[in-house]
Amino acid sequence: MRDNSVMKNLLLTLFFALGLLQIQNVQAQSAYDVHPNPSDTIGAADVYDTPAHGEIKNVSNSTITVRWNRTEVYLTSNITTAVCDPVACWFPGISSKTFQLMPDSFGQLTVHFYNSQFDPPPGQAGSGIVHLKLTNINNPSDTMTAIYTFSTLTGTNDLPASNVKLFPNPTTDFFTLEKAEEVSSMRIFALDGRIMARFEASADNTYSIGHLPAGNYVLSFEDKNGQLFQAVEIHKR
Repeated sequence: MRDNSVMKNLLLTLFFALGLLQIQNVQAQSAYDVHPNPSDTIGAADVYDTPAHGEIKNVSNSTITVRWNRTEVYLTSNITTAVCDPVACWFPGISSKTFQLMPDSFGQLTVHFYNSQFDPPPGQAGSGIVHLKLTNINNPSDTMTAIYTFSTLTGTNDLPASNVKLFPNPTTDFFTLEKAEEVSSMRIFALDGRIMARFEASADNTYSIGHLPAGNYVLSFEDKNGQLFQAVEIHKR
């Protein structure tokens, strides 16, 4: 009889713990999604406007208000940027706005890269990385980031495909790359644009960042010609 009571208490405890886990998973699910993320685009040096397209979707059953904050992590001197959200395309000087999304609706979340030296042809090459932080005003703990990158071609060779994967993320001491055959070098940027670390490609594709303070960084990938072709956010605990 006592064994049955102990077993019943154990089962109740297990069911209670599973219930809490399910609640936490529901609470952790974001009300919106951004795709693609990261968004990478390639332009010609003689083109003024090259957009890195993105889309944001409300995946909840309630209307949400989202605020975006733009940080220009890295830009060559000839490049400026501007954000188009579901409401409007804003001037380059606008770094933060809010918009609403109805349930199961979507809209653009695109970053335009403008080349001030596109004329006269062939224009001047450039590159850039933009970080958007998104916050659900209805639930401020529901935040998300999106990374946008831009590069111009400087020759006849195409840039590598932007499919490099990084894990673990978040991390504490190191990270490893997959599908990184075309990566020749990397830079880790703080969100204020400071270069915190540089790496040359290694055979085991594993890199130490234990010396960096905890925080969020942007990791850029360059090919053998030194051209930026992808960037991802990395979270250091």
